[in-house]
Amino acid sequence: MRLSTPVRAIATGCLLFWAGLAHARTTFAEAEGGKIAYETCGAGDRTIVLLHDGILHAAAYDDVWPLLCQRFKVVRYDRRGYGATPAATAPFASVDDLAAVMKAAGVTRATLVGSSAGSGIAVDFALAHPEAVDGLVLAGPWVSGFSPSAGFIARSLKLVALIKLGDLEGAVKDPYILSPTADAERARVVALLKANPQNLSGAGRKLERAGPDAKDHLGEIRAPTLVLVGALDIGDVKTQAKAVADAVPGAQLETVPALGHFMYLEKPKAFADRVAAFVDGHPQGAASAGL
Repeated sequence: MRLSTPVRAIATGCLLFWAGLAHARTTFAEAEGGKIAYETCGAGDRTIVLLHDGILHAAAYDDVWPLLCQRFKVVRYDRRGYGATPAATAPFASVDDLAAVMKAAGVTRATLVGSSAGSGIAVDFALAHPEAVDGLVLAGPWVSGFSPSAGFIARSLKLVALIKLGDLEGAVKDPYILSPTADAERARVVALLKANPQNLSGAGRKLERAGPDAKDHLGEIRAPTLVLVGALDIGDVKTQAKAVADAVPGAQLETVPALGHFMYLEKPKAFADRVAAFVDGHPQGAASAGL
């Protein structure tokens, strides 16, 4: 059976896309006192950089990035001491690491998509390098300068205790991370952590140089900004998400129903669709043009 020209074109495009994705390989960007593992996929005139949270590494986006790579160039990387990136042995700055990855990947400007602590890095980078940021998508943001509540600290201490006991299954039962029925996703988080115990060790990350608190400078951000927060996430994150959205000029705040902190793990297509719609809705250079 012969395929029609349009069908052949679509089929060829799909094959080329998946072939390119299959050949995506880990590369290392030279950074201050070390190297950063990163991957790229996709093509196009718009770029998205994915920044992971403080527990998982870039593999947390495994189901999101192939969807985004169908239309955009996408970069993801492991921060110091996570995944394939060695722990730091000398002082470093996460903002500089992101700049190094973008340079190595041939990216001059991008939409930054950050989860939790990754959102904090995205915000810090937008303040330090506004000319390189087309937009910000902050999922369950944790930005420097905000103080955790007593309840958040108690919960964190409980999780740390469970992790030290080796009870990862117990730790990921935390009700704020994933929805109550997300058993497969919980098992996946446990598997990722067991395969990458360095993610939880904190090795070398104490050498990170802290910059100025972003909280006091959020009003200076000019990049279009979308803040996402799961309806099931912990109160501190919800409060911070609203505060960030209120402080960043023109920012949108969306509460995602029935999901927790790792919304992109549980509903990757919905997350990718939100990100793609945001990128489509804001032209490249919108921040510098004052749009």
